[in-house]
Amino acid sequence: METFMSGAMVIEGALLSFLLALWMTWMGLRGLFRLMPVTGSPNAGRTVQLIRFAVNRQQENRRRDAA
Repeated sequence: METFMSGAMVIEGALLSFLLALWMTWMGLRGLFRLMPVTGSPNAGRTVQLIRFAVNRQQENRRRDAA
């Protein structure tokens, strides 16, 4: 019985180590892909439009201040 418990503890430790490594890899890759630039998502065009809108607003403010 003691050998069975010893083997079960080894298997449990190996399984927990594997699951922990899998979870850490998942979290790391998820963070990495969040840092990558968005190219194919539907929100990509909207982001570009918002940036252009902000740039146009700044130019309008400069023109108004210059007058």
